[in-house]
Amino acid sequence: MEIEKTNDTPYVLLESGNIILYGKSMPENVLIFFDPITEWMRKYCENPASFTNIDLNLTYTNSCSIKIISDLLRMLDGKYQKGFDMKIRWTYEQNDESAKETGHELESMLKIPFEYNEIETETKNKKRILVKNLLTGKTGEISQRYWETIKGNGHDKDFEILES
Repeated sequence: MEIEKTNDTPYVLLESGNIILYGKSMPENVLIFFDPITEWMRKYCENPASFTNIDLNLTYTNSCSIKIISDLLRMLDGKYQKGFDMKIRWTYEQNDESAKETGHELESMLKIPFEYNEIETETKNKKRILVKNLLTGKTGEISQRYWETIKGNGHDKDFEILES
């Protein structure tokens, strides 16, 4: 099964022995987006390959997506604990502590071995923007990529750009 990425959903490739999710995961309705993936995973876990590579490179995930992804990984973890060999490759951009931490949180719930792959931050994502959150009054620096995500979610009205 292959699902092309959109502005709000990741690229997904699901085939025997190879599971890939790459990009943003913030679908409007996570249940509708993940339902075919969950169904495929249930069937796959009935007869998994002797080795499964799980490649995750999620540049942004909302909490609902992380919940479902963790459920999917727990399904696979059950098979790993029954002797099926697996490895999770967690890729994140350098200086993206949130993505790195998410990987560690998932790893703490699973027995499947994790491999961390830190990649160089894309040039456009290195640019920092000073913003003020109008709801909390807090000021801070965010990446250009994160600002684009905020705008894409329609929350830019909650911020004032102080310096770009």
